[in-house]
Amino acid sequence: MKRIPVHDAVGMVLCHDVTRIVPGGQKGPAFKKGHIIASQDVPPLLDMGKAHVYVFDLAEGYIHEDDAAAR
Repeated sequence: MKRIPVHDAVGMVLCHDVTRIVPGGQKGPAFKKGHIIASQDVPPLLDMGKAHVYVFDLAEGYIHEDDAAAR
C-alpha cells in the first residue's frame, strides 16, 4: 500500500473506501475498496478534498488474498 497524489493514481487500485459526506444530506461510499481509479474519478475525488489516496502497490506475481483463499 502506498499514498500517492490523486492525479498519479489513474489506473491503480484503491485500497480503501472513500466516503462522500453531504452536510444535511447523505453519507456513503463514493468509491469502494478495489475500485480502479479512472481519469474521470479525479475531479470528484479532489472535490471531496482527497488530494492523495492509498493504492495497492502490487508486485509482479501478486495474488489477492481472496483469490489465494479460493485456490
